[in-house]
Amino acid sequence: MTVISVSMPDSLITELDTFIEEHGYSGRSEAIREGVRGLLREFDQQTLEGQHVICVITTTFDHDSGAEAELSELRHANQDLVTSNVHSHAGNSCLDLFVVEGTVDDIGSYVACLRAIDGVGTVEHSILSADQSKVA
Repeated sequence: MTVISVSMPDSLITELDTFIEEHGYSGRSEAIREGVRGLLREFDQQTLEGQHVICVITTTFDHDSGAEAELSELRHANQDLVTSNVHSHAGNSCLDLFVVEGTVDDIGSYVACLRAIDGVGTVEHSILSADQSKVA
């Protein structure tokens, strides 16, 4: 197996180590491999290529980060994709949930734009075939 080096802030390493201990992983490498596999599966779009899909996207951000205005602007610029949006507050944190419909490529581009917004902490999504017969 090839050995690689990964840079992380100390706080993320502490969080990772706690996660490893709580969930019984043998070490950081095992946990990171599993995380990378999950990320790759998330973006394995070949099974849905060319299909009309529905996607639920969840974003989190700090209310004071300024991300809300950019999220709103992006949502309005993509009205053809975004069919629904819910905004919720939890203390000083915000959660935006988007329901989007379109091609895998269009949704992938939208997710990439969400991830590029400064102040957005988390972007997670789940894609389903519009005929609901396949899940990615």
